[in-house]
Amino acid sequence: MEFVAFRNLIGVSHTEAEAKALAQEVEVQDGPNESGEMFLRPGKISDYFPKPYPNPEAARAANNGALPPDLSYIVNARHGGEDYVFALLTGYCDAPAGVSLREGLHYNPYFPGQAIGMAPPIYDEVLEYDD
Repeated sequence: MEFVAFRNLIGVSHTEAEAKALAQEVEVQDGPNESGEMFLRPGKISDYFPKPYPNPEAARAANNGALPPDLSYIVNARHGGEDYVFALLTGYCDAPAGVSLREGLHYNPYFPGQAIGMAPPIYDEVLEYDD
């Protein structure tokens, strides 16, 4: 998602205020300052989403040895790419009876072959609802 900016959320899933608040939670390296040094600052809506991993090796280690794709490319490469990525990210479920998966794979009916190495990125324990 390195080509998706926080501003791209406005009007799709967030208001401008929500997108700004989300961006400000991220520290962005900027600079150089007057002393020639780089510094960290709160994110702005014009900033792009940070990379989830510092390097390809860390990405592979976190994803069962597979280098995860940049989903922003998939959105552009497929007809209906936005719908596919949404279904892929939200479609994880328990495998049906009689279906067995190798260790490290997860069942997702929207992925070709229904077995995907990427762990479910969205699950109930990460969200806190104000009820």
